[in-house]
Amino acid sequence: MLQHSNFAGARSKRLFGGLFGALMLALAAVPLPAAAEDILVTQYKADPSGGPYGVGIEKGFFKQAGIDITGVINGEGGGTSVRALIASDLGYGETSPAAGLAAINEGQDIKLVAIGSRSLADNVIIVMPNSPIKTVAELKGKKFAISNPKSLGEMTAVIAAEKVGISPNDIQRVALGNLSGALVALENGTVEATSIPGILFLMRGGESKYRVIMGPKDLPLLPPAAEFATGDLMKKHPEKLRAILAGRREAVKYLYEHTADASKFYNDGRIEKPLLETTVRAMKYVGMLDKDIDLSKFYDASFLPPDLQK
Repeated sequence: MLQHSNFAGARSKRLFGGLFGALMLALAAVPLPAAAEDILVTQYKADPSGGPYGVGIEKGFFKQAGIDITGVINGEGGGTSVRALIASDLGYGETSPAAGLAAINEGQDIKLVAIGSRSLADNVIIVMPNSPIKTVAELKGKKFAISNPKSLGEMTAVIAAEKVGISPNDIQRVALGNLSGALVALENGTVEATSIPGILFLMRGGESKYRVIMGPKDLPLLPPAAEFATGDLMKKHPEKLRAILAGRREAVKYLYEHTADASKFYNDGRIEKPLLETTVRAMKYVGMLDKDIDLSKFYDASFLPPDLQK
């Protein structure tokens, strides 16, 4: 049985407070409007995944790498972010791997060029304190609140189920429209569990209000963020793409050196195929794919710094 007592104590405060608090300060310093090149980042300022872009702009890492990134376009997530990425002047952005891979599978001219975050280090699966449920395995046959079908929350549920040895289809996923709706349903007893970002968990009262049954260190390695580029950018301006990825890498290095637990969340860009294979399994579980795909046709590591291409 997994033990998660005192989750909101020193360890969680270090993970969520130290990492995300520092990042929110960096992100707040970066204005959304831009005059030079714009980067599209899904849920910018609302999700920690985009932290390296805020740091990279503030510290000048992109300029040092040879590209003047001065602003961030806030992506709404999912297919909406992918469409905005494709329509943007630069043709580059960070969004969920699943949304990007689905778009490529549908014929869109983009490729995954880096993995931005390699784990669900900011998510927790929770129940109410008086719930008899102690582990994810006990969610078999129970209702699990998600924001929307095919969302990261739904993929978290199915991959967590797979990890503990139950069929993902044994967990009844209930779409409530947004995270607030999911929490209200949990509190009202309409559902037995849900998954929310750790920062929201703490903001809503932490373990004084909810109980964690699977925390960051136990969640499967399901990458929540990846970098995608259009074929146009890759063919016509490869130097810009290399500069973006080099600048982001330096920002991640800075976060490793200055923010506690950053290495548990951020990835320097290296494309780890097992992480994408986990994403594909999750996509099949939630209906985003109906068969396996040849991942080698969906990504291109050649624009990363040479030592990250291996």
